[in-house]
Amino acid sequence: MDKEQKKQILEYENHLISWNKTHNLVSKSQASNLKEHIDDSLIISPLLGDQIMDLGSGAGLPGIPLAICNPKKQLYLVESSEKKSSFLLNTISKLKLNNAQVINKRIEDIEDSTLPESFDLIARAVGSTETILRMCENLLKRHRIKIKLMKTLEQFQEETLPAGYTVIKIDKFKLKAKDKTRILVTIEPDRNNG
Repeated sequence: MDKEQKKQILEYENHLISWNKTHNLVSKSQASNLKEHIDDSLIISPLLGDQIMDLGSGAGLPGIPLAICNPKKQLYLVESSEKKSSFLLNTISKLKLNNAQVINKRIEDIEDSTLPESFDLIARAVGSTETILRMCENLLKRHRIKIKLMKTLEQFQEETLPAGYTVIKIDKFKLKAKDKTRILVTIEPDRNNG
């Protein structure tokens, strides 16, 4: 991270804390541990392609830190909440992040003609693997998508992978602040369905 990016990360933190006072974008515990959440968001950065969709972007984690630290990558921040989308739009404008775009819709309702043919879809704290895959079914039919789920090892071991999908790889990261292992699970739909 260069000097300018560190400055933007700090601006993002301050902006989020300021908005959070009136808009409740993140929980109190998240707000008090914002640096940890940003570090957690950035650990996956080297494992992502040039086109990235952040599903359920919320207050911009991991999408905003990733956009700041990867100016050559294009990020699509998908957030169905009007309040959170407003925050994301305001943040992108304030930080002049030309590589980030907010999509204020449920993923099931996205007009996929506006999206690139292939991209990485990342999800952090959105729901179970099964729920995320079900939400993305329509896009998966028409795009080459690598689904990259940010989970803890414990979470993923308790979940079921639906038929028709394969885990391509699991990258492990040690979380500094917690006694848990963060993993990035890469899943792809099976392409041999006839």
